[in-house]
Amino acid sequence: MREFIFTIDYERNVDPVMDVFIDYPETHSRTIACNVTRDGMWRLERVAGPETALEQLDDVYDNPVQCTECIGTRNCKTDWTYEVIGSDPGVRTVYSYRSEAGDCHSIPRLAIDHVGRGVLVETERRGSRCEWRLLLCSDAGVDGLFEEMKSELREGLTVEFRQLSSPSYWVDEAVTLAELPPEQQAAVEHGYYRTPRDTSLTDLAETLDVSRSTLQYRLQRAEAWIVRSFVTRSMGPVQADEEVAEGGRLRIGRSGV
Repeated sequence: MREFIFTIDYERNVDPVMDVFIDYPETHSRTIACNVTRDGMWRLERVAGPETALEQLDDVYDNPVQCTECIGTRNCKTDWTYEVIGSDPGVRTVYSYRSEAGDCHSIPRLAIDHVGRGVLVETERRGSRCEWRLLLCSDAGVDGLFEEMKSELREGLTVEFRQLSSPSYWVDEAVTLAELPPEQQAAVEHGYYRTPRDTSLTDLAETLDVSRSTLQYRLQRAEAWIVRSFVTRSMGPVQADEEVAEGGRLRIGRSGV
């Protein structure tokens, strides 16, 4: 398996979705799940930011004027299905589907064309930058993908190839219940983290046959680990200005007039 990471920087007025992130730099989105075929792409995305920014994103997706995953100069008007499936103040979970109509091809579609099926895709948007992370079965065809992206690149976009290496992001960023310390798994199972709690710290300590102070210390350590993992995942990769990549980094851009 190979991991391919690159970023695209957008000037204002070249992409309506990215304009919202540029105007509201505290807004952030990350793909939860993404499936891609030659016929279309559907995904879940978590978006957080001011309500004004989220409402503007609604308007963009409800009235699509172009493919927001395409970087080329073709007439990439596309059909979207867009639905908010979960909403809290400042946070939304969004389902979207877009078809690969005509000769308008998204970045994930280009990846499938060049490296074959089995591609996993994740994106993260913040400010003027969208970071793409692709997990590939091999690096066969990646050179062709590089070349097509360079030839497709329209004015106002800059592509920076950041990393082509063995998988690290996909492994390091995964946090599952199985990784939690046993005391914290037990705390979850016994309802310690529910509101209101189903059990107290003292009762949980008795159930686990450990002292209350020991249990409190272990839970605090585990909670600190979870918070660090969350912050690293939410804030780290897309904001890192210096990232070590095999063979260095290649930056290609075209400025608008």
